[in-house]
Amino acid sequence: MKHNRSLVTFAAIAVPGVLVATTSFLTPLASGTLDRSPEQVRMPTADTRVICPGPLLTDKAAEGTDAEFVDDSNVSTRVVSATAPIGAADGSVSAARLQVADLGGAADFDNPASAGFVSGDDPVESTKIVTGFARPGAPALTTALETVEGTSGDLTGLATLTCAAPASNFRIVAGSGQAGSNSQLLLSNPGTVAVQASIQVMSAAGARGEPTRLSIKAGSQRAVRLAGLAGDAAELAVDVSVDGGVLAGSVQETKLDGLTPQGIDLAATGANAADEQVLTGLSGKNVRVRVANPSGDLAEVGLKAYGPDGEYEVPRSSLTVVAGGVAEADLGELTDTSIVLTSNQPVQAAATVATNDGGKGDFATLTATEDLADTQIMALPRTGTAQLYLSPGQGQVQVSGMRDDGTLTDPRTLDLAPTATTKISPSEVSPDAVRALVISAANAAGSQSGGVHASLLVNSETGLSAVMPAPAPAGVAYRDIRLGQ
Repeated sequence: MKHNRSLVTFAAIAVPGVLVATTSFLTPLASGTLDRSPEQVRMPTADTRVICPGPLLTDKAAEGTDAEFVDDSNVSTRVVSATAPIGAADGSVSAARLQVADLGGAADFDNPASAGFVSGDDPVESTKIVTGFARPGAPALTTALETVEGTSGDLTGLATLTCAAPASNFRIVAGSGQAGSNSQLLLSNPGTVAVQASIQVMSAAGARGEPTRLSIKAGSQRAVRLAGLAGDAAELAVDVSVDGGVLAGSVQETKLDGLTPQGIDLAATGANAADEQVLTGLSGKNVRVRVANPSGDLAEVGLKAYGPDGEYEVPRSSLTVVAGGVAEADLGELTDTSIVLTSNQPVQAAATVATNDGGKGDFATLTATEDLADTQIMALPRTGTAQLYLSPGQGQVQVSGMRDDGTLTDPRTLDLAPTATTKISPSEVSPDAVRALVISAANAAGSQSGGVHASLLVNSETGLSAVMPAPAPAGVAYRDIRLGQ
């Protein structure tokens, strides 16, 4: 008996800031099927919605803890948002309407559809929700970035976060329950009803106890200190599942060595668990790679390193991760390096890069990312100097900058190296000040992994941090549907 089925495929051609949807066909159907003429069907596009967690919290703001820190820190928290032009099925090109609002509250501003828009680096005192509104036939190419700078006191350092989209399930590979680390899981509910969250903490020994269940009110954020769930565990990952809605999650971590600050950071989820993970932009001292294994079996993970001059050996080429647990590999000092991890089980990876001059220090968390899509956007912090890193690949990647007025610079074309990491500074993209990068990988493919991956590492007088590209926008304009029976 033959079964009705539909076969779908699409392609996309990207020029800087513009995504033009096109269509193509899969391999011809097997003999015995009845081919039919393709029909072009409009596929839905979706708004983009991300949540920036807001100012750093101290212990007194976390669930079930007492205040332990004197808030003598000088800390600023800012959010920049951007919307870049993208093509629609009717041939028009514009940037999506962009709104920034308090979580559960009123809008700060609502910028209409335009030729391109970048907000100011606006100070914030609360959790923000940033929405890019898709128009018919065109998704919203938008992003938001939170930057936290602490210049004195316990909260000294630099933290940046590409604000995360709400989801019903996610895992964050970050945090610690050790003394000296104040790690808090921040959960934000953008919905209109309360939701239930189940939190499972993963440690080197495996899952820590039974999942913790808690309720998050509509339009609010709730913080949970991870030491209360996994005290003394040096490295953690946090698995969150949501019942009755979606949540945006991030892990805030601040570190002290006695009374000496050792940095601040924010981390969110990265690439989904898979048998391959790619980290890029590992450049600095004290590089550690952390791997979470959500499967029920032991994971054997291999590591290969690709620096600016090609593949080279690092102190650890493999590690074993228990079922439901995490493991770390200390790789020492690395320069402009990508790490490709392969595993016999689906795993999820992140890395930290730390600085310490014998006194105060700071650290950055870099998450494994998904393959670069045809067009993605990345907002830039307005502090320090930055380097954009691309993992080994074939072909070319185009990078354009967004100026203060929302216009795009001419694209800079980068030839990828098959066995080496490529880097470029935003100042090399354009002599103009750029506030965001639009990256096109339509003509690129991975050479040592399934795709090309990107991250940005920022160094400032305050510290260092990392920025990941915003995920590719959801939805394409049209697809050809071919039916067979």
